[in-house]
Amino acid sequence: MNSDNYEFAKSSYPQSVSEYTNYTDKQWNYLSDINSQVYSNNSGLTLVTWDLTSVYSAGGLCDISDLYLAIPVVTCAVVSSAAGVAAVAPTAGYGLCSLKSNYQNLIHQIEIVANGKVVNDMQPFANVIKNFELLSQLSATDLKALCPTLNINECLDNEKSAKWCTAVPTATVSQPGIGLCNNRPFSGVAGSVLLNGTGTTGGVGTNVTTVNPPLPGMQVPSQNANQFNNAIYNRISRIADLSPIAGVAGTVNTNSNGYYGTSLTASGSTPYLLSSTQLAAEYKSYYTVAGSNVMTWYDTGIIPLKYICDCIDKMGLVKKMDIQMRVYFNTGTVQTTMINTNGASNQTSYGTYTTNFANTCPLTINYLTGSAANGGFTNATDALITAGVFIQKPPPTFGTSVSIGLGNTYTIPSHPMPSCRCYYSMVKLDPQRMLTYVEENRSKQIVYENFLFNQYSAIGLGATFSQLIQSGIKNPIGVAIIPFIAASQLNVIGTGTALGAQYASPYDTSPATYAPLSLTNLSVNLGGVNVMNTSLFYTFENFIEQVALAETLTSSDIGIAVGLINQSFWEQNRVYYVDLSRGRQADKDTMRNLSVSFNNNSGVIIDIMIFTMYLDKFVIDIETGIVVK
Repeated sequence: MNSDNYEFAKSSYPQSVSEYTNYTDKQWNYLSDINSQVYSNNSGLTLVTWDLTSVYSAGGLCDISDLYLAIPVVTCAVVSSAAGVAAVAPTAGYGLCSLKSNYQNLIHQIEIVANGKVVNDMQPFANVIKNFELLSQLSATDLKALCPTLNINECLDNEKSAKWCTAVPTATVSQPGIGLCNNRPFSGVAGSVLLNGTGTTGGVGTNVTTVNPPLPGMQVPSQNANQFNNAIYNRISRIADLSPIAGVAGTVNTNSNGYYGTSLTASGSTPYLLSSTQLAAEYKSYYTVAGSNVMTWYDTGIIPLKYICDCIDKMGLVKKMDIQMRVYFNTGTVQTTMINTNGASNQTSYGTYTTNFANTCPLTINYLTGSAANGGFTNATDALITAGVFIQKPPPTFGTSVSIGLGNTYTIPSHPMPSCRCYYSMVKLDPQRMLTYVEENRSKQIVYENFLFNQYSAIGLGATFSQLIQSGIKNPIGVAIIPFIAASQLNVIGTGTALGAQYASPYDTSPATYAPLSLTNLSVNLGGVNVMNTSLFYTFENFIEQVALAETLTSSDIGIAVGLINQSFWEQNRVYYVDLSRGRQADKDTMRNLSVSFNNNSGVIIDIMIFTMYLDKFVIDIETGIVVK
């Protein structure tokens, strides 16, 4: 809309003090889950259940679109020998682990039942498609203001810092992992080339001074050599570091700002602004180390349900919230190998890993290198990093191939929030407006987006994929095809070891990011008719064309917008979206088959996830909560 027309419409709109808000009151409350503080944290998936059927107010309304979850997340990590003997934590241990971007990646699948009717199916990998949709809808302003609350910290994971690691990890070549890696939180890590030609940098946080253009005789670094993942850096920097100062008993690392301490004062010195007790009381995220070995991050995951379940967003105000929720969270442990952690060259390589995360690994093991003085590891015998993500507290023993015991040596870390919470709002209207609203919505139709999931594995180099994806689907609005590096792809050149699922890697930020994988000759057939005129060599231009057609994503009157996804990010993190919403109403009401075909134009074997979005509906009586579906 032209700004002149907007200003004219704004000036023409009638104004009134009484019309400023329709609410006379709005209060927030929460219900804890019904797990009774028992969470099966080490099984790969943890089921958490909420019963909201008791939420009712005779004189008010509940705004269902306001629902959000608060999840007490505890991340634990231990560096050890190959036999599992715990070693001293890295001096920059606060940066060793971090949750992947977007707390939604804690969720694998979610089911919502309203008045006994399933309105949100328990489809797997809900986090993958909902992360893409969220990135497609957020604005740059949202990224700065809203996203840090969602653990998308002011920027997306830096696509320029990703590295495809195909060499065998050795003691002389510093390597951040295997496969696609984007786990470097600091600039100037070992292996980057200095412009003065004096060699390589070593150590956490060592910045490389650049000169542009290079002076005569200076050595120019290889492309993107000094890039790091700014998003990981932002995520770890927001967590208060309350770990002990290395080698000084009874002290605390109060971080460079000096805000926080374990108590308000330290030996009669100037008081800290907040103590660890006060931080815990407000559920502020912080990091600490127990016994110089067990690294623990306490965090509270905030997940607005309207961003992951469209039916929650569309339900609106009701008097009775007759809802039950079952949510499966990604919890478990990953164990990675290290090579030459504190040798003469101070080079560290991360190697193969084992995991008991059943699906998405929601954390990254970040790349620290260099000597202990520069923030790296302290012992030449360090051989394993064992890290896990748990709800409320870890189990007494965790690990995969090697077990790490906590219960006999240390007090098991426990989050100050004793259980998961679901927050909701209760609002009150003027009595006359309340009566009118209820009378007009005794049979309110809710139309919302749902999705169906399909996964296909091991599509070879240059192979053609052609498959019936859905048989008999009504009201489809879009299909998203997301390729990943195949779990069966060899992890390093010349070995026969399978890489493992990309989204299960602790070195990759997937599924907050994807991969630069090319699909060509893309064709989508719906009801026997090709959706696109020709088979596409799908590029970013095709992506914005399809997104511009889809009202579920973003568009603009003065150009094409795709939320936070720009060309550079998309080319590194490919999502092939095709709009299916256009067509005659008679076609939409008819059961139709959906087929997809393409060629794998990538240099690796790929797996693909296909998400078919469609419109669903039900009718709700906002007075009684009765649902007809």
